[in-house]
Amino acid sequence: LETGFPVSEKDEYISEKNIHYIITSVKGTNATARVKSNSVNNVKPNLKKAVLPLNSKGIPVQAPSINSHVVIYHTHSDESYGYSTGITSKPGNGDIYAVGTSLANSLQRSGISVTHSFNRHDPHDINAYHRSRRTALQLLKERPDAAFDVHRDSAPTSAYFTTVNGVNTSRVMIVIGRSNPNLKTNLDYARRVKAMGDTLYPGMMRGIFIGKGDYNQDLYPTALIFEIGTDGMSLDLAQNAATCLGDVIAHVMIQS
Repeated sequence: LETGFPVSEKDEYISEKNIHYIITSVKGTNATARVKSNSVNNVKPNLKKAVLPLNSKGIPVQAPSINSHVVIYHTHSDESYGYSTGITSKPGNGDIYAVGTSLANSLQRSGISVTHSFNRHDPHDINAYHRSRRTALQLLKERPDAAFDVHRDSAPTSAYFTTVNGVNTSRVMIVIGRSNPNLKTNLDYARRVKAMGDTLYPGMMRGIFIGKGDYNQDLYPTALIFEIGTDGMSLDLAQNAATCLGDVIAHVMIQS
């Protein structure tokens, strides 16, 4: 695993192939892990593989409006994609908002209502999650079916670049906080999303990282962080992934 996300001892990682690792030591920028479980994801969506369209419009669920509601926000509101400009941070106006909009548009095409917050939580420091907690609490008053905090990673581009059915796109990593009472339900939900993603868009879902913090997920049992792409990639690749991720989430909600 290569990631810019802070890594600590006892953090865990469920790989693309569903091998469950636990980190036993961290020295500098290197960590050592052992296999905790080699069992496969027991969530098995009964769907055929989807085809990622060349226009990246995604594959909306072919069903009447889904009676679901989702909220989206961005703790690190400066995060940007620097492939073209070299600029990876735009305080208060990051490219990450456009990625959140692509996710919101994809969900709405499948009949899911969305509230997308453009609140700023700068600077990008240890207190950003404290500031975004206020946004999360406000959004959760809407009693959504799920709450998503959308980020981008700072790993090497090679860790996130992929091609799905001939279309270039970024990959997606789900992040769960292990220091919160909702860990089990958060993780169960993350596994369902990953399993659906593996079915619809094989290779797009990178895995599930279970980190030391709570990332405000103690507030809600279906709260997830999505790391969509990384700082050296182009924005359009992240938007492709966000569009497909919306389809994945919609299918998960239909099966709920």
